[in-house]
Amino acid sequence: MRRTALSGLRPRRLVPTALAIVLAVGFVAGIMIFGDTTRAALLDEYARSARNVDLAVTAADRTRLPLSTVEEIGRLDGVTAVEGRMAEQAPLIDRDGRLVTEFGVPGHAVDVGDRAELRPFDLRTGGLPQGDGDAALDARSARRTGYQVGDTIALVGADEQRHEFRLVGIVDITGVDGGNASTVVLTRPALVRLTGATGFREVVATVADGTAPAAVRSHVTAPGKVRTGDQLRRDLAREAFSQIDGLLIGLQLFAVVAVLVAALVIANTFNILLAQRMRETALLRCVGATRAQVFRRVIAEAAAVGFTGAALGIGVGLAIGFGLSRGGALPGIGLPTGRLVVGVSPVLVALLLGVVLTTVSALVPAIRATRVPPIAALRITPFGRGGSRRGRVVLVVSAALLIVAGVALTVAGMRTGDPLTAMVIVMVGGTSVFLAVLLLLPLFIGPLVSAVGWLPGRLAGAPVRLAVANARRNPGRTAATTAALLVGVALMAGGSTIAATVNRTAEAQLDKAFPVDYLLTPAVTGGDRPATVPAAVTAGLRADPAFDLVVAVRQDNAKSTGGGLLVGTIDEAAIGTAFRPVVSAGRLTDLRPGTAVVASGSDALAGRRVGDQLRLTGPGGHSITVTVAATVQSATLVGDVMVTDTDYRALFPAAVGASLVMVRAAGGVPATTARHQIDAALAAHPLIQVGDLKEFRDERNNAIDQIVAVIAVLLALALIIALVGIANTLSLSVLERTRESALLRALGLTRGQLRVTLLAEAVLMAAAGAVVGVAFGLVYGLLTADAGFGEVDTLIAVPVGQLGAFVGLAALAGTLAAVLPSRRAANVAVVVALAD
Repeated sequence: MRRTALSGLRPRRLVPTALAIVLAVGFVAGIMIFGDTTRAALLDEYARSARNVDLAVTAADRTRLPLSTVEEIGRLDGVTAVEGRMAEQAPLIDRDGRLVTEFGVPGHAVDVGDRAELRPFDLRTGGLPQGDGDAALDARSARRTGYQVGDTIALVGADEQRHEFRLVGIVDITGVDGGNASTVVLTRPALVRLTGATGFREVVATVADGTAPAAVRSHVTAPGKVRTGDQLRRDLAREAFSQIDGLLIGLQLFAVVAVLVAALVIANTFNILLAQRMRETALLRCVGATRAQVFRRVIAEAAAVGFTGAALGIGVGLAIGFGLSRGGALPGIGLPTGRLVVGVSPVLVALLLGVVLTTVSALVPAIRATRVPPIAALRITPFGRGGSRRGRVVLVVSAALLIVAGVALTVAGMRTGDPLTAMVIVMVGGTSVFLAVLLLLPLFIGPLVSAVGWLPGRLAGAPVRLAVANARRNPGRTAATTAALLVGVALMAGGSTIAATVNRTAEAQLDKAFPVDYLLTPAVTGGDRPATVPAAVTAGLRADPAFDLVVAVRQDNAKSTGGGLLVGTIDEAAIGTAFRPVVSAGRLTDLRPGTAVVASGSDALAGRRVGDQLRLTGPGGHSITVTVAATVQSATLVGDVMVTDTDYRALFPAAVGASLVMVRAAGGVPATTARHQIDAALAAHPLIQVGDLKEFRDERNNAIDQIVAVIAVLLALALIIALVGIANTLSLSVLERTRESALLRALGLTRGQLRVTLLAEAVLMAAAGAVVGVAFGLVYGLLTADAGFGEVDTLIAVPVGQLGAFVGLAALAGTLAAVLPSRRAANVAVVVALAD
């Protein structure tokens, strides 16, 4: 039986199966290699700040260590070197005079330090600051702004004025406190003058050889968090790895899809192979082979193919891991790069996955082969043709149960209040319905192929009609072939539909609630007092004829019985014009002193209705009680609770300036002119950021398009595996139908017509699978997006162009997959085929 099993490993028939294993295993191994490589690079980058550090004292948030901390630690027994690190906010100004921020947070300045071995950065080009007018900039910000060594850069100091420095070097540095905003290196005197620094953010030290850092740590009395160097490095590692955990989970989900598609392809291939070898199997049974021996023979073949494919897949995994780590397959994701890390785990997992995946996928075909009696096997019909009535009943009942469960979960999800929970429930329900679709696919794939091929059959004649008949004749095989393609297309269609719906709904909500052109907001300073837009700026813009609407919004934090809330007020004239939230109950016009408009989506305001009383307490202990006049669907830029200006001043008597200012350009004023006027008004206030809503919309659209593109790239691997499955099925089908094809040729079918028949069969199967996938993805994409928006009115968006492209791509994939099988079938001599 061992020699028989080895003789069954015919490369021509099993190479496509091995290719599916190579791709699936390669994706899994590549993701693992990418994770290891990126973790090592992140650890190396973050460990820079803990290099040579044996002891570290870190100040608590918004506090600083006294300058005497350096001397105090330096006097401890065993300490050989100590260095204080200053880090203060110092926003960088770009070449256009605008603030350089990361998610609204401005950058920092750090001191150059005296001890090179304890510096948390490395010099890349140029030199380090020597004089008070020198500065070095982190490499990331240098690339972002275009600054080069020799340029003059500007920083905003504690006095909120511009201060210029000569850029003398570019450094590699991890963002201060784990952030990614700009970091500038200055001399300590320059940093103190610029920021008013009075203490250290961190103090680090080294200890003598043979001295335990933990023993020295026990004698530190300075305020702050005291850690040994190893503890610091572990904390930095956790912080570094948290950056890619979500990304790796997403990639692993795509890997699961690839593995699932490969399993479908492998199972289909072994079903066809065993159906073609039923006579051979029957002969083995007749000469004494037991069922167990037949079963072991099939499993041995599968394991051998799986091991071979897995070994080759490791090489593909190296290429995928290298590509992902260099960012080629993930545009827009900024992660550090380093040398490729290939551990033992990816290799072992790849080999194990290849063998297990192939073996498990071949179990059902193997069991089916052992259950056919020898005599029956000699006249068995090919796989998937027909099937027992009992089997069809079980299939339909199982599918019906899955559909009922899926629909029930979907309805429950749509009625769930929490958007995130609702999305998860709807997706679980969709998975259940999708499994039912896969089970029922053999029952309706034939009529669907007929429908798709009706018009082409009328136009192209006999070859296409023969293709339709071939696809319908074996619905089990056709369903198994199209299932692999259906999975990838459904996910791509669903993702595109969700993205398009989210984009359209978000844009409509933004336009409806805030029909303005610009938002002016203060940078996040991290100080004790909230940053504001000075009243003089608002007054100056109101006096400028270039703008027909300038609305100030003031906000601050307050407490209620339900928890913390953001309370705001807006100019009364803006209600109904610049401020138009979606009202759930009540009327905005009922807002007057003693009343409030609340966001029903806020957790602290859950259950509040029109007419309810709400007591608010400000930071100074001032309190007011308001009556709910209206509820809106979600929190807005004004806040969770909106009150009148009179009530706001009573709750926050010390409030000055605006938290944000909404500006709309007058009709006929060019966008460039409006922006120039705003920049001129803010020339003396560099900490005020300008948000261009058009740019925001464009950035959001680009981000969504990028997400869809990344999903498409990752799912393309599943489509490639599905393409391999179609090619494999057609190749084996050509071998099975050799005499039939020869008979058609003898009756007058030309070589070209035979090629067209096989090409059309592949295209029709692929198109039918794509139609089902697009339909399912469209329906559940819309339901998932609607559930995610909660109470917000969802605007349905159907990306017709993208969905049509998916169907076209699937048809093209089917055509490519059928090129070699159709050519092979057409080149077989008629006489030889009939004599076989």
